[in-house]
Order: sequence, then C-alpha cells, then structure tokens
Amino acid sequence: MRTIASSFIALLGAAALVGCSSSDTGTETPGNETPGNEMLEPPPEGTGVQYRMTATIDPGTEVERCQLFVAPPEGLNVNREVVRFSTGSHHVLLYTTPYTEIPTTTRNGDPIDATQVHDCSEGPQAYWDVKGVVAGSQSPDSSQTPNGNSFLGDLPEGVALKVAPGTVLLMNTHYLNSSSKPLETDARINLYTIADDEVKTEAGMLFHYNPFISIPARGTSSSQMRCTTDTDISVVRIQSHMHRRAVGYVARKIDADGEATELYAHDRWEGVPSQEFTPFLEVKAGEALEYRCDFKNTEDRNIAQGLTTKDEMCMLIGPYFPRSKTYENCENEEGFFAPTWTGIGTTTCAEAVSCMSSTPNGDDAAFYSCVVNSCASVGPQISDLINCQITGAYGACDEDCSQDAEACGTCITTACAGEMEACEVATCD
Repeated sequence: MRTIASSFIALLGAAALVGCSSSDTGTETPGNETPGNEMLEPPPEGTGVQYRMTATIDPGTEVERCQLFVAPPEGLNVNREVVRFSTGSHHVLLYTTPYTEIPTTTRNGDPIDATQVHDCSEGPQAYWDVKGVVAGSQSPDSSQTPNGNSFLGDLPEGVALKVAPGTVLLMNTHYLNSSSKPLETDARINLYTIADDEVKTEAGMLFHYNPFISIPARGTSSSQMRCTTDTDISVVRIQSHMHRRAVGYVARKIDADGEATELYAHDRWEGVPSQEFTPFLEVKAGEALEYRCDFKNTEDRNIAQGLTTKDEMCMLIGPYFPRSKTYENCENEEGFFAPTWTGIGTTTCAEAVSCMSSTPNGDDAAFYSCVVNSCASVGPQISDLINCQITGAYGACDEDCSQDAEACGTCITTACAGEMEACEVATCD
C-alpha cells in the first residue's frame, strides 16, 4: 500500500511540465510524402534558425527520437515559428533544458553523443532534464491552415519568446512505421526572430498538464483541471493535446465570480485545430483557464495518464504574454504546483483519500481513479490537500524530506493537517 505523499511525489514528478513527450499515432499509415510542394527551407540569414531531425524508422516499429542542439551565443527572440514533418508522426516538439553545454551522458549516466539523433522511447524526460516548450506542432505542415495549428505560431509585433544565449535545446519526434519498408523521416522547425531592441514584451507558453486520468476497460471517463493566474495575461491561441481514446475537449475561461465562458471545443485527437483569439483573450489576476478531456476506452484494460502510447494525456497549450514563469506550468506565485481538479463521480474527499492510501503501488489507473471518481463539489478540498502533499507542505518539509521517508511523511502529515481536516468534512451535497 502507499502513502499519499510518497505516491504523488513519485507519480506527478515525472508528469509535470513535459507530459507531451510521447503522443499517440493510432493506426495512421506512414509514407515518404512531405507536406506542401517541398520541405521547409531555413530562414534567410539573420532572420532566424532551423532545427532539423532526419532518421530511418525500421518496418513495423514505433519509436521516439531526440537530438540536442545549442542555441546561438546571442540567444533567440522568437516571434514566429513554422513546423513541417514527414507523415507517420503526430507531433514534433522543441524543448528548452537547463544545460549550458550538451551533456555527454544521459540522466542515468549512460554515455551518449546527444548531438546525433538517438532513441528516447521512454520520453525525453527519462533521458534529459527539460524546462519548457519553445515550439512544436501536431500538424505535418503548420503553415497550411489559417491558424497554423502550431504551438507558438505568430506572435504580435514586439512580442517574443526568449531563449537564453547558449541554451541547449532538445528536439523530439515520435514515429510509427506500420509498413513493411523502412520509413525515411524529416522534421524541421523554423524559428523566426527579432532583434533585442525590437522586443517590447516577453512571451511564454502555457503548458498545463492534467495527471489525473483513469479510464476503465471498455468504459468512459473525463478529466478536468483549472489553473488560476496571479497576474494579468493575454492569450494568443490555445489548443489541446490528447491521445486516441479522446472523444471530446472543451476549454473555458472562469472569471473572478465563477462565471464560465466557453472558449474552444472539438472532438479530435489528431489534426487538432487551434483557437485563435482576435482580439487576444484577456485573463485577469484571479481568473482561470479550465479544460476538460473526455475519453472512451475500447480496450480490455484500464488506462491511466502517462508518457507512452499505451497511456493518455490531457493538456492545454498556447502562447501568451507577458510571461509568468509560474502560471505557464499551473503554479502559484511561490512556484508550487497549484491546480484544481474536478472529479466526475460520487465519492467524498475523505473517501478519495482512503482510496488513494489503499491502492497498491504500481496500479496507477486505480490510484488516479480515486480523484476522477470524486464528486465535483469536493474538488477544491481534495486539490488543496494533494497540492500540499506533493509540494512537501509548500516547501516547509524540505529539510525533513531530505533526510528519510519517515521524517518526510511525519512533517507533511503535520503541516497539511488543516487541508486534511477540510477534506474530511467536505461532502457531495
């Protein structure tokens, strides 16, 4: 059996920020076609950079590939992106990392030449530290539709997403070759930049990831998460990211009085549309973005959130400005993970806690279902408790948790006692 604190620290740590590392390509048959008349040419000199990955995928295989690059010594002020990739993939992503030079070993200490294309089929974060997203697309040609269907797309004049000088960038692709022949793949990301003196406002990328997904075998489920901002922001566009069990998605803005306004809804997990805001969507301090993913499971096994094609994802992604380093990852102003999750079931907060505590280690679908199956009215209480637990009482237990598990658990139990008491009295009435 598990304790709540240890379970969430372990399970959410891997999911935070980089959930999009492994998408699902379903049964799409790959080919060597390239979108448009030709693949993307690099930006003219002085206007940007191109990052490119090519690889051969063996017949009947599915693989994620990664490659590390170093940003120019002057850094990048990215005002626009265009992405193209050959068919057989659902996404291409470009992450930032904390590295200032390309490592020669993975996170596990394995030697590697990361300047070359390499396998990262457990998800990029299993091999490398990542911080955020610069660019990417779920559409093979992000220039062919009015809204681009890329993550960054076009930003307003004078607004740029900044990449620090010499930052190591990680490019990630995911391909499925269900054919009987090798598949030659080609993925390219063009980042178009502006000069330092042209940048008036720094942009960020919303990357909200809901880890509470649990879909019963041959059943349906929904996952909903809300993120409240502490600062005023303007959102340029948003889009979803889900896997092939997804049958619906809706995003809303929640004002300070709790009034909801629908922003974006669709039923697609691939060829995903984006929602462009003209004028930009203004989200004021104290307001929130909330989104829900609906799933239908046709398999004879339970499915949980995770980083592989066997799992599911539920995300909200999109550029905004001015940048809030905390809100883009659904954190509070102190930098702690702080979403509100809303269940779709009938169990109370106390029953959900009992469920989480009694779930055997390794049964992630059952563990996440404890929150998914809670009633909507206890969402604030169960979320407050979970957030207190997984942050070590918002940093108050850091010293104890650096010693041993028992000291850590004791400190968290004591420090989060108020949240536990509120949970115990919360009902579904």
